[in-house]
Amino acid sequence: MKNRLSKTAQRSIGLLLLSRLFERVAFYLVLSILVNYLMDKVQSGVKNVSLYYGFFIVAMMITTFFSGLLGDLRNRNKVVITGFVLLTAMYLAVPFVTGVSFLLIAAFVVLGVGIGLTNPNMVVLLGDIYNEKENQFRGLSGFILFTFVAELGGLLGPLSTSFLKPRWGFTPIFLLAGACGLAALLLFLQFSRTYRIPDPAAAQQHNQPSISMRKQHRVILLSVLITALMVHFSLQLRGTMLASALKDLTGMGTELSSMVVPMEMYLLPLLMLLFFGWVTRIRSMHWGRIFQMMLLGLAFAITGYLTFAGFTSLKEVISEKFIIYPSYSSLLIAESILASTFLYAVYRSSPMKYKGLFQGIYYTVLAVAGSLLFTGKSLNEKMGPMVFVIVAGLLLISAMVLLWVKRSITKKEAINQSV
Repeated sequence: MKNRLSKTAQRSIGLLLLSRLFERVAFYLVLSILVNYLMDKVQSGVKNVSLYYGFFIVAMMITTFFSGLLGDLRNRNKVVITGFVLLTAMYLAVPFVTGVSFLLIAAFVVLGVGIGLTNPNMVVLLGDIYNEKENQFRGLSGFILFTFVAELGGLLGPLSTSFLKPRWGFTPIFLLAGACGLAALLLFLQFSRTYRIPDPAAAQQHNQPSISMRKQHRVILLSVLITALMVHFSLQLRGTMLASALKDLTGMGTELSSMVVPMEMYLLPLLMLLFFGWVTRIRSMHWGRIFQMMLLGLAFAITGYLTFAGFTSLKEVISEKFIIYPSYSSLLIAESILASTFLYAVYRSSPMKYKGLFQGIYYTVLAVAGSLLFTGKSLNEKMGPMVFVIVAGLLLISAMVLLWVKRSITKKEAINQSV
């Protein structure tokens, strides 16, 4: 791609991505054992576990929603540093306050706040490094790597947990999470020293898009946020409703997990790297091409779910494995494309002064999509495989909305070029 970044900017991106990686490893280390830890260490019972877990998740969601705006109004680097300090301290503190319910709840609330302070603000910092002008689109590759390191953290965290827990129990996992949090903090401090915007207000004024472009960005932002709810709800179903439905359809248990889990853990990060390689080879990036990528991802997702909808009929003709592997791979390809393009589209189309706010809104949309997963389970129990037709329909509606926006943008670009 044209307009190569300076060495300082490239080094800054590397430090930011490494910081994100260590933060995600710490997060998934704890998340992978959190329910078991609460069941084992605190008063047993689903209600008690849900109480602690609920405080943690709600604190994280609320903070994520507002922390981006806090970064817009204050020093964004200091907001992230505060988050890293809080989450590191709480990872280290949790094992030692287990006996006191109030302190444990407080620790989980502060931990959720710490994580919430980092997520949207790190996305904005990443985008700001690229310093894109009105018609420049060179940041997508960085956003792909950002989602990749998060996925890699989701791989390394549980793998480390599976090694540590049988040998030494829960405490070393929290200590390792604290060490990873500290590493993330130190890397981010180095990033803060390496990358500085001399005058953020002047930089924002210099990069302010034209009035017509701002109107176009509002349409893009609204369409992406609306479709994100349907798209991410549909994609997240593969880990809950889809897995349950396939067990019912095939009668497989452990064998099904041995097929799907390795694909989720190893194939998805690989697909993200392949997508990164493809994007770096594109010489000219623009909104039309970004929407083409979104539509391509949606096409893979629709194909995957429609295939699962016809699973009962197809297995009469071909082996079940030859249905599951390609169809599940289609959903993973969709995830590898859509996760980063949606994230980048929200950043790129949001107003200069409030990019953090809209990143917080976007993460909240993802959280709402995740909270709707129980609806998918309920529909699967009532409708069986036909629920996948409904999911494909939601994705098709999203594709139609994005296609309409793409055509609108293409027409305006053609008019501007003719003038």
